Amino acid sequence: LRAKAEGDFPGYAPHLQAVVEQYRKITDRQEGEGSLYDKMLDSHQPGWNRERYDAFFGSLKKRLLPLLAEIQEAEPVPDSFLHESYPVQGQRRVMKKLLPYLGVTEDWARMSESEHPLTTFLSRGDVRFTTKYRERDIAQAVFSTVHESGHAWFAHNVEEKYDGTLIGRTISAGLHESQSRLCENHLARSIPFWERNLPLFQEEFPRQLAGVSPEEFYRAANAVKPSLVRTEADEVTYPLHIMIRYELEKEMMEGGLKVLDLEEAWNEKYREYLGLAPGSAAEGVLQDMHWPYAYFGYFPTYALGSAMAAQVYAAMEKELDVPLLLKTDRYPEIMLWLREKLHRYGNRCPAKELIRKCTGEPFSEKWYLDWLEKKYRELYRLHKGGNMV
Repeated sequence: LRAKAEGDFPGYAPHLQAVVEQYRKITDRQEGEGSLYDKMLDSHQPGWNRERYDAFFGSLKKRLLPLLAEIQEAEPVPDSFLHESYPVQGQRRVMKKLLPYLGVTEDWARMSESEHPLTTFLSRGDVRFTTKYRERDIAQAVFSTVHESGHAWFAHNVEEKYDGTLIGRTISAGLHESQSRLCENHLARSIPFWERNLPLFQEEFPRQLAGVSPEEFYRAANAVKPSLVRTEADEVTYPLHIMIRYELEKEMMEGGLKVLDLEEAWNEKYREYLGLAPGSAAEGVLQDMHWPYAYFGYFPTYALGSAMAAQVYAAMEKELDVPLLLKTDRYPEIMLWLREKLHRYGNRCPAKELIRKCTGEPFSEKWYLDWLEKKYRELYRLHKGGNMV
């Protein structure tokens, strides 16, 4: 936190170097096949290694980079009202009103604040999560809150008989992230969600949101703009943030990239993928808490979780009228469906088996790529082959 506040990567690098060296030693003593980094990847998402992730990110890169290029040529989506001044105390009041809609009550969950939003739990009946407020970005708190509530619901919905056991706790990171990304991207970034909840924000911030319709808020909240900070990224550029971390982490753990050179390598990757360069280490290499926590091999699960979320959501749409539930204060019914299909099993089954059980098909990133292309071609009114799709 001190290094981030001061933008001081050189002063922090020796500490990270020590963490990297110790984690390499620990991993080297663990059983498992493949390189050290393969073992790190497997510890968070069993069965996934560099070969699988390389193929996965290759598929994403092949379709998302051309989509991003098309979007950048399209007419920008107006979103300036999102960046008016929204006093933090007012945002806190709105989040307090939003939590009951999300079904998050203090008999099982508690929300507070932190520099980096996160979720932890002592038991299914005691789940803690945090959000983050920024005065000039009203969307930050909303989507952080909904994202972390997705993790919280997963922890809460595991069957009671598994509470306090490894089955209830050691759930694959990708599967857990799929639930937070589903809540954030498929539920909260939708028009029906804002048809119901925009009035809460307009009541608190009447000047800033005067005359803004749910559709206008939806479009603004989904605007695609390459940015420097992962947690504030839109759906299309988000996987590129993850690819950058995956590629750097892979090089760092396999010895090809020295920790002292990490900041320069980070900045170069951002120029390559997003056409941007951080102005300081605070908005660059020091923005995440995962590496100081020794969460090596975790970052790829964010992109994998986003892809799993799209496949689960496609299955959900076949059985539930999701827009109606979002508009009519029945959000917890969506969580009940997820409980029956996914959450209640905890870690009793491998993630790939749960995805197949829930959706009827093996995991495939095609659902994710199809979702992004359809949503953003419609949102930006892009044409393909002479037809609007």
